[in-house]
Amino acid sequence: MRQPRRKVQSALRATGLALVALVGTPAVAQETGTPVYSAPYRAFSDHELGISLSAPPKADIGLEGFYGFASGRNDWSLRLGYLDRESESALAAGARFRSRLVTHSDDFPLDGALTVGVGAAFNGGTVVRVPVGFSLGRRFNNGSSGISFVPYIHPVVIPTFGNDKSDFGVALGLGLDLRLGRSFDLRLSGGFGDMEGFAVTAAWVR
Repeated sequence: MRQPRRKVQSALRATGLALVALVGTPAVAQETGTPVYSAPYRAFSDHELGISLSAPPKADIGLEGFYGFASGRNDWSLRLGYLDRESESALAAGARFRSRLVTHSDDFPLDGALTVGVGAAFNGGTVVRVPVGFSLGRRFNNGSSGISFVPYIHPVVIPTFGNDKSDFGVALGLGLDLRLGRSFDLRLSGGFGDMEGFAVTAAWVR
């Protein structure tokens, strides 16, 4: 019992620190500059392919394609996208790693996963983001329809480098993943606090 409790305590500490920091720190988006967040576990057993449409900070629209693949209890996601801005548009690329660390139990009702990313936006200069977060949520299944959904929270700290200066931001992502069939996921997410933006993602999973 001690080891699960340590994991739960660590998860709660990480979430609490992120929420406290959110009050006083301007938040920014994730590795590619868009408010696309992660549930605490993957929806696929082998790989997934999808597209995200978002309204990110400092841009009119963001369009990204991504590919994710599994590696044991972990998974990786690679993203490539385009941000349409009023002043100048930007290309963005990034990668995200997710590792499941907490499994729900009688003592703690949520699942949790560590996420680590790295990404950059290119628009004359280069801005690099290295988001580190902890996602907490739970999957609910509807046995008769085959539909399942995952509400989650995803606090993230985001060191940012570029344009001859460094910065540090904190964001709180809220999301809902909907499994609408054996091979299709619809995902909704958005930022909370100083970061305004939302994203809709369609993923084909296997």
